[in-house]
Amino acid sequence: YSGGYGAEPAFADLNKENDGTVAPCGAIGSIVFTPKESISAMEYYYNYVPKLWGKYGFRDAYNLEGEKEWYSVEDIGIDKGISMVMLENYLSGTIWQCFMKNKFVEKGLKKLKIQKIEDKNEVTKKLELV
Repeated sequence: YSGGYGAEPAFADLNKENDGTVAPCGAIGSIVFTPKESISAMEYYYNYVPKLWGKYGFRDAYNLEGEKEWYSVEDIGIDKGISMVMLENYLSGTIWQCFMKNKFVEKGLKKLKIQKIEDKNEVTKKLELV
């Protein structure tokens, strides 16, 4: 957030882009795209931010800046959900596989003319033709 768009930020300094709050679900939910970095982040949270670990795993967010450390006392379903879903996708791909078999998803993809490319080299070949 740049401080100049949308709703006014909760902090007074519009030049400050981040107040230091970290939500672990961001790194965890990105694991299929950034596995090395996401796993490293989870290891860091677990080993070096022990107060971040709660009853259901990592707490929703934390902030170590300022005079007093802050840790969320809440577990927010959408954040737990993205973490669990993407961890399962990373481990097995089951969620994506089930989603792609849904008749409404299949119909939508067909209508949009989106096709699965079996051979990834086909992408390169098609791009060369453009």
